[in-house]
Amino acid sequence: GNPVACAGANVCVDTIASEDFLKEVQEKADYIREKLSKVEEVKSVSGLGMMIGLELKGKSAKDVAVECLKQGLMVLTAKTRVRLLPPLNISYEEIDKGLGILIAVLNQ
Repeated sequence: GNPVACAGANVCVDTIASEDFLKEVQEKADYIREKLSKVEEVKSVSGLGMMIGLELKGKSAKDVAVECLKQGLMVLTAKTRVRLLPPLNISYEEIDKGLGILIAVLNQ
C-alpha cells in the first residue's frame, strides 16, 4: 500500500459497510431469486446474497453456461449447478437483461 491505493480501499470499505448499500444488495438478490424460482427448469435456488446457485431439472449446467455466453451473458458452473455472481452495484435494468437471457436459455 501506497496512499492512493489505501484511499481507494477506504472508499470501497465505507461504501460496502453502509446499511443502505447492503440493504439494496439484499433486495436485488431477493429480486433475482424470486424471478428464477418461477422458472420451470429451475429445481432450486440457493446462495448467500448475490452469490446465487441454480440446481436445474433437466439441463446440464455446462450447456446452459455455453449457450448463455454465446448470447452475451457470463455465468459460472459448479458441478451440476449454474452460479451467478453479479457485481454488488448492478442495476435492475442490467439484472432484467441478464435474467432475460438466462431464462430464454433455460426455456429452450
